[in-house]
Amino acid sequence: MSDESCCSSVGVRASAAVLGVLGTLVVLGALAVYLVRVNQPAPVGSARADERKKTWTELQAANVETLGGYGVVKADNGIYRIPVAKAMEVTVTEWKDGNAAGRAKLIQRLEESLKKATFE
Repeated sequence: MSDESCCSSVGVRASAAVLGVLGTLVVLGALAVYLVRVNQPAPVGSARADERKKTWTELQAANVETLGGYGVVKADNGIYRIPVAKAMEVTVTEWKDGNAAGRAKLIQRLEESLKKATFE
């Protein structure tokens, strides 16, 4: 056997290409891991967690009055705020005797809200 059969130029080129592709993939993988580690945000500290908890508590306290109390939203348009429990009672009462009366009121409110202003 001759030396040319074991180490032909085609075999050397093919193995060099395979090694080149594998080397490129290794370098790209290493760069990806590096970029993920570098660009990862810092962990949330306890100060930020306390600030978020305080904000959440304030929002809940503000919403208690909004959801559980009476108030005026737009007096000109006849829009008022009632507690959620009372709104549920009114809805059940309207829809209790079949859905004809409740449906009629709902459609009437929808049509009134969709009226476009005319400037004639």
